[in-house]
Amino acid sequence: MKHKAVLFLFRVKKHTLGVLFFLFLLGLNGQLIAVHLDEYPSRAKGKGSFVFNLENDVWFTQDEGYTNGIGFSWISPELDKKSKSPFIRFLYCLNLRFLGSEEREEVGSGPGSACRRWGVFSLAQGMFTPADLTRKEIIPYDRPYAGLLYAGLTLVKSTGRSQDSLGLASGLVGPHSYAGALQRWLHKTYGWTYPQGWENQLKDEPILEIWFNRFWTLVARRKAASGWSPAVKAGVGGELGNLMTAVEAVLDLRFGFNLHPEADSFSWAPLFGQLDLAEATRTSVYAFLRFEGKVVARNLLLEGSTFADGHGVELNHFYGQLISGLVYRSAEATLSFYWVLRTKEFKGQRYFDPYCGLTFGFNL
Repeated sequence: MKHKAVLFLFRVKKHTLGVLFFLFLLGLNGQLIAVHLDEYPSRAKGKGSFVFNLENDVWFTQDEGYTNGIGFSWISPELDKKSKSPFIRFLYCLNLRFLGSEEREEVGSGPGSACRRWGVFSLAQGMFTPADLTRKEIIPYDRPYAGLLYAGLTLVKSTGRSQDSLGLASGLVGPHSYAGALQRWLHKTYGWTYPQGWENQLKDEPILEIWFNRFWTLVARRKAASGWSPAVKAGVGGELGNLMTAVEAVLDLRFGFNLHPEADSFSWAPLFGQLDLAEATRTSVYAFLRFEGKVVARNLLLEGSTFADGHGVELNHFYGQLISGLVYRSAEATLSFYWVLRTKEFKGQRYFDPYCGLTFGFNL
């Protein structure tokens, strides 16, 4: 059963990479053949977009550390104080109150001249395990079993050359995240190594997290023109809460066709921070490389419960990660596949914690 599961995952991985490569060639071919038709016809404003996220380390034949994450998000249409929807007007007022007034800046690569705003609602679950799933007892030198479940709201403001995001997440860590139940069911169903130690997972604890970050677009086209180009973005921010307290810095490099660096942002939500905000006005295909550095004062998932006795490990207070991937964007949908390599997060850690992610979003 184990060999069959590995073969199945290998086939899935080959198929996924093949699809992404096909989309890359399709977008490139379409643009090279009809580059003069790079603009999509204008259409009525939609109802936002729905995004599905999946992250897992099985692509690296591993099952340890941050081992699985799944998330669902709704990204609002561009917020407008004159919208017919009371809810959109409410989100606009909320965004205006917390992220400031209608600044105007010159925008690189053709996003428009005015400040633009969005709201993002998310529901996500993450599971975290030690390396040896066969041991029932607590492993003193490895991280504890932990499950995370939360709902969040992120407000985003883009002025073209800069993007601000402010977020709030509420949820819990513990058995009622149902991460342990889900992993045991999956491993039993597919004949994978059955995780024996979920009885030692962190106890139920509510979490409340707030974060803010700002990104600047340092390099981008200054005119609305199609073609190949680079883009460089950099950002700083921080998060505060009983789940994580940290400050971060990011450098994002990308190269591709019809880039829209002003139409996406990054948020330090507990999981799944990449935000593709606006509909693409041109088919866009690009590769990216992102460097992140983080100074951590508190991480509940590693150090253990705040209000109850339990297993925990000692933090490495500084760690970094490298993310690289491919993105395909059109007026209808977004598809991305990426790889993450993270340095060791706690003292005595005996393994690195790489994983892959897949994002699929479609406009409503």
